[in-house]
Amino acid sequence: MIKDGKFGVHETIALLTITISAKVFFSSPSIVAAKVGTAGWYMTLISGFVAFLATVLLIRLLSLYPNKTLMEIYEIVYGKAVGKILSFILFASILATVAANSREFIEIMKVYDLPQSPPSYLLILLFLVVGVLAYWGLETIARFSKLMGFILLLAYISVLALSLKLYETHRLFPILGYGLETTFLTGMQRSSAYDEIIIIGVIIGSLHGIKHAKKAAYLSLALSVSIISTALLAFTLAFPYFTGEEITAPIYLMVTLIEYGEFIQRIEPIFFFLWNFSTVISIAVLFYVLVILYAYIFELDDKRPIIIPLGIIVIFLALIPQNIIQVTVGIVNMIRSYGWAFYFIPPVVTLVVAKITKRYGGRTQ
Repeated sequence: MIKDGKFGVHETIALLTITISAKVFFSSPSIVAAKVGTAGWYMTLISGFVAFLATVLLIRLLSLYPNKTLMEIYEIVYGKAVGKILSFILFASILATVAANSREFIEIMKVYDLPQSPPSYLLILLFLVVGVLAYWGLETIARFSKLMGFILLLAYISVLALSLKLYETHRLFPILGYGLETTFLTGMQRSSAYDEIIIIGVIIGSLHGIKHAKKAAYLSLALSVSIISTALLAFTLAFPYFTGEEITAPIYLMVTLIEYGEFIQRIEPIFFFLWNFSTVISIAVLFYVLVILYAYIFELDDKRPIIIPLGIIVIFLALIPQNIIQVTVGIVNMIRSYGWAFYFIPPVVTLVVAKITKRYGGRTQ
């Protein structure tokens, strides 16, 4: 049996920040450039603010039910049947996210580094690593996230600093992108870029109370917004927006262009370290949350037997798209645009219902 264990604020911040911000190294910057032009770097601040409001309401909901997970709160407020349905909706949403993120990672790796490798082979290798992390439990993943967090942050800052020669400030103009209205509406819609913050409600049992959960949620969200915004700003400074729309993995391409004389060039290994480890941690966290949700929905005590079958399901789902266009422009874009409806709306509605019915801790007050 896997024991989720206990871990502190620092581990939780690292775990959540890596899980949320890893997507910036994929195709998201290109999609953002296509939607809002040069305004992507501050458009994501709007997304972050919307996600912050949703997080405030989520923390408020969790504070009404001390020592209860989000799934347990659903059952207290709505009853067992409806509570299970809402937990399953969260499970299905995260399942789609894990499959999409995994396939996006594999497709971009095929484009730039492993063009001859079939997606199934790369997905199996990825989930062998993810499965090992899941086997050792949430506490192991959290502590590994903390260990790698500082290293990954240093590597990220190094990449941005070494790219200084590529930056041209005139590329920030027109500063309003495709218009303030488009930027504002897209920013609100793409609050789904931060929807992984919802997992704080699933793993709260491994934290030391609501105060730790609140601190970890807010700080990790602030760090994630900062990382994604600076990455989009660097991308905007490095490439004209009308060409940036066509680049599969903009941050990777930016790294390949870094050159300082004959000795500092082709520094992609730094990026690969940053990219691969952040992606593995992100997918491992989301996958383990899937395991937790599945075990809760079907009332299973032992989580380990779930890991292999659930991993196989994710791999098969990830193989459904036929090409990278279906993955990035279709599935991933849809999740990043409309995922908020499945991640943020249920907890917010539950908070309203709980306040109206005053059904706290399984009883009406």
